[in-house]
Amino acid sequence: MKRKILIAVAVLFVAVAATGLWYKIRLNEMYNTFESEQITDIDLGSFENGEYTGDAGDFVISVRLSVTVENHCITRIDILNQSGGKGYEAHEILDRIIEAQSPDVDVVTGATGSSRCIMIAVRNALTP
Repeated sequence: MKRKILIAVAVLFVAVAATGLWYKIRLNEMYNTFESEQITDIDLGSFENGEYTGDAGDFVISVRLSVTVENHCITRIDILNQSGGKGYEAHEILDRIIEAQSPDVDVVTGATGSSRCIMIAVRNALTP
């Protein structure tokens, strides 16, 4: 009986360890994906007034947003849907993008993944 319990505990331990390792590997892949994306300035001169929708994401972080362009300027960015860790939404980056008129801005400290995801989504919204 004790042997069966030890085997069950060992199997459970291995399963939890394997799951943790898989999660860590997958998380690193997600961050590498976000870091490899090229974020550059956007030529807003070619955009008509309107709302443009973009999304980005991988694994546990994703965002869908709307970018409002008026008179060839980004005037508003609205998060339509976002997933990721509570407290790591990086909404401060929206003002940075509007101020710079570009998705190529500094990330929010402590929310690098969410920041990069938002920057990529804005770029995707404004890529013809």
